[in-house]
Amino acid sequence: MNLEGIKGIGPKTLEYLKQENILTIKDLVTTYPKSYTVYEVNVGDLFSCEPVCVSAVVVSKPIFLKYRRNINTIIFYANIQSYKIKCVSFSLGYLRYKLFTNTPVILYGRYKKENKEFIVHNAFFEPFSIKIETDYHLKQIKNDLMRKAVKSAFQVGINLEDNLPKELIEQYKLYPFVRFLTACHFPQTKMDYIQVQRRRKYEEFFWYSVSLELLKVTRKKVKKPERVIDKEQISRVLFGLGFELTPDQKEVMKDIYRDISADYSMNRLIQGDVGCGKSILAYLSAVLEVSAGYQAVIMVPTELLAIQQYQNITKLLEGMHISVELLTSGIKKKDKEDILYRLMNHRVQIIVGTHALIEEKVIFHKLGIVIIDEQHRFGVQQRSRLISKFPKVDCLYLTATPIPRTLGLTAFGDLDISSVHSMPKNRKPIITKVYPESKLDYICEFIKKKVAEKEQVYIVSALVEENTELDAIDIRQAYAYFEEKLPNIRIGMVHGKLASSVKNKIMEEFKNGVYDVLLATTVIEVGVDIKNATVMVILDANRYGLAQIHQLRGRVGRSDKQGYCFLVSKVENERLNILSRTTDGFEIASEDFKLRGPGNYFGDEQSGFVGLNYADFEADFKIWSYAKQDGERYCHTFLETDSKNPKFLELLTMNKMQKGKIN
Repeated sequence: MNLEGIKGIGPKTLEYLKQENILTIKDLVTTYPKSYTVYEVNVGDLFSCEPVCVSAVVVSKPIFLKYRRNINTIIFYANIQSYKIKCVSFSLGYLRYKLFTNTPVILYGRYKKENKEFIVHNAFFEPFSIKIETDYHLKQIKNDLMRKAVKSAFQVGINLEDNLPKELIEQYKLYPFVRFLTACHFPQTKMDYIQVQRRRKYEEFFWYSVSLELLKVTRKKVKKPERVIDKEQISRVLFGLGFELTPDQKEVMKDIYRDISADYSMNRLIQGDVGCGKSILAYLSAVLEVSAGYQAVIMVPTELLAIQQYQNITKLLEGMHISVELLTSGIKKKDKEDILYRLMNHRVQIIVGTHALIEEKVIFHKLGIVIIDEQHRFGVQQRSRLISKFPKVDCLYLTATPIPRTLGLTAFGDLDISSVHSMPKNRKPIITKVYPESKLDYICEFIKKKVAEKEQVYIVSALVEENTELDAIDIRQAYAYFEEKLPNIRIGMVHGKLASSVKNKIMEEFKNGVYDVLLATTVIEVGVDIKNATVMVILDANRYGLAQIHQLRGRVGRSDKQGYCFLVSKVENERLNILSRTTDGFEIASEDFKLRGPGNYFGDEQSGFVGLNYADFEADFKIWSYAKQDGERYCHTFLETDSKNPKFLELLTMNKMQKGKIN
């Protein structure tokens, strides 16, 4: 049913909803909040520096100040839990008209120890013990207007079929669909909030599991053309490497060789630690296919990494008469047309680029393998698209985010998994130390010493711009600090808000020695390979996950020089000490998993795995383990009974293999 004519949804609201691609009542009520803020009064330690919600009484007249352009500051004092505390609020200018001496108020925010003040993020003047606010994170329509539109739709009446089988709803005591929708948009109690979390996570995992099982079923039904590998050509490439593969690399190559020679398509994940040599396995896999008369595509998540991979594989195959091309947004239109023409006519054997490579205009003559680097950035939907666009091709995925094998076997249920643990010869373990912020002067002296020895340094900042809600230094503040502390040292700066061409230019200049120090956000996390970089300083390290820090420190120590990683934290954080004890990514992943536990069954919203919007494999592992078994079982039930379940039919269409010639 369309939204026109529903009382309470006017023309302007309709236009905003249309811009968000919300066209029907079903679209509206199934556009769930992305996050929830639970305000629970006087729960938690006021001085923990974590967000808390507290009862307070104003004891001073508020002072109104202009903080910065378009940002106002309100300063006042309040009695909170028997303490008289200075309170500061940014961008809540209306408070100066509501805060009077002896006014009771509920404040939400966090205490800043260094300034001895409470930063107010929100204020409420009506008493409550618990309040739950929804946030849809939509660009075109505000939360209040979205809630009003959903409420109007509910008043018309909702008659939607539940996607989840009734047996599962009853088995796990989940909210039925209509009750779930109401609680999802308008949670009234903590139980509503808990039940919304349970159902959303379980349902997302359930259909993810069904998708994985469908991929397995579909893949093994299709027989691929035979690959006759030219062993002599492979031997020449291996001889030209100039080094011997590690034992783990050799084992993985046996797996890949066996897969490529098999009757049905390869679908393999290589997981390995940062710097263990996964890229060379990708190059050799591409050459295996080329030697059999097929083409290969290597897809990576960023243009910077694509350029780097292209340069590496071109150097490796120099003199081998194998045509390698690069396809990125930076390629001129005329050159791009020429590359695509030659690719279509099999005059290009290997092509490297970003995910634009799977666009319709990219046509292969005889594609044999799709290789995706940094696979953890591509979810099951993207894998499904690849298999449906290029049926009968081999698929190889690489990830530098090691995960415990038991978790890997469940999270990547549609993939065969190979692991690379051993590191190349002459690679020294990175020395990692955790320091308080007070030790930054010592770190600066160390940087000066290393720059004097002609080595280079990364400094990582968590924020591009100042954020009053986060107790972390932004990249511009960091630049000003290090510019003062490191005189006569050339500092470059790169972050995600810069244009790709600018980022690439700065990174290339750093690689060529124009800068001694590169101040960056996590844009350098993936694949950046600069041999002369030996020092990594991560500011506010407590704000990163262990796996992400491990990825970041993998950018240094990529030669025979000793690498160093300094983790700077304002607060004590036991997790960080794990990184100082080991450089084994698999061990770190296992320790991180143990620390976080098998998952809080009733936990807060998680920023999930790629392919999932709400759930998280590690934090919600208990829910996932049940949903995976259910999804696999029901997938076959749906297939056998020719189910009309709308969600299953959608997945079936998505996973349906295309017939005919590969294009």
